[in-house]
Amino acid sequence: MVSRLQNRNALVTGGAQGLGRAVARRLAAEGAQVTIVDLNEEKGRECVGLIESAGGSAAFVRANVAKREDIEAAAAAAAVDGRLDVLVNAAQYFAMPKALELVSDKDWELSEATGPKATFRFMQAAFTALKASGKASVINFVSGSALGGMAYTAPYSAAKGAIHSLTKVAANEWARHGIRVNAVCPFALTDVQRKMIGTEWDNYTRTAEASPMKRGADPDTEIAPAVAFLASDDAAFVTGTVLHVDGGMTELSTVDYSQSPGVFSAG
Repeated sequence: MVSRLQNRNALVTGGAQGLGRAVARRLAAEGAQVTIVDLNEEKGRECVGLIESAGGSAAFVRANVAKREDIEAAAAAAAVDGRLDVLVNAAQYFAMPKALELVSDKDWELSEATGPKATFRFMQAAFTALKASGKASVINFVSGSALGGMAYTAPYSAAKGAIHSLTKVAANEWARHGIRVNAVCPFALTDVQRKMIGTEWDNYTRTAEASPMKRGADPDTEIAPAVAFLASDDAAFVTGTVLHVDGGMTELSTVDYSQSPGVFSAG
């Protein structure tokens, strides 16, 4: 594999599992020293072990991304000699589909705290170290559900919509500091979704059937490489963009969640 990220250090939030895990492993495989930030210590250390067994370099920092003090400590731990080259904000709480009038304050607040607020705080906490890089890259995660106003996903879509706007604003402001800011809009089959396939909570199959390519991406071979591209010098003139790695899902299809269990049930 080409070592496009040799001698660079990266921080990946939500890096213990799902898309974040795939991204952490890919960045390490391309030469980056990766700091995995997650609340799940067992999964986080397991990911570090996988990276190290493959010859990569990684460390784990346990942190609650909804807490500013944890975020600031994680950002400081990831910086090497005051420098951070890559920041990937992958953490996000996902609330199950629910009609707007029945969305709970808890779902809304968790979506906001772990999504746009955490992304904003990590970017703010890491700014000085990113600036010190001279060619830093920030990659955030957005969603087609926000861009298309997908029904019954208000907390998640609102969170991702805010991250989309934040990405654009930061790209405008930070270009003069040598910091590129982009986003990835994925549709992928993660471990969490695999466990739900065939159950009453199987929204993945419904979504995949409505997509042009009839499947979700593989996180390791199709999503993580896109993030590595944006992190590398191959994307040196790319900023303020959203890279859709979703098989046409956002632009070409519509998903109906109205038959999902609990959508019209309070609680």
